[in-house]
Amino acid sequence: VSSNRGFIKAVAVVSKRIASLDVDGKRVHTVGLPNHWGFVGVAKPGYLVNTLTPFVGDANTQTPEFKSFTVNLEKA
Repeated sequence: VSSNRGFIKAVAVVSKRIASLDVDGKRVHTVGLPNHWGFVGVAKPGYLVNTLTPFVGDANTQTPEFKSFTVNLEKA
């Protein structure tokens, strides 16, 4: 999984639980990635979701925008 900021390695699980959307005549799919890994030592370098997140925030509230951004998926 890669974005403009970096890439991570992940295992894909394809499911019908989250439906795809039609946006401007294009089929768009949702990718969900867990942001919390539990116990210390489980997360390894190159596997952290924050590697993908954009460096964008709301100018008024200074709240970062980590909830929605585009990524590329490639088979390993």
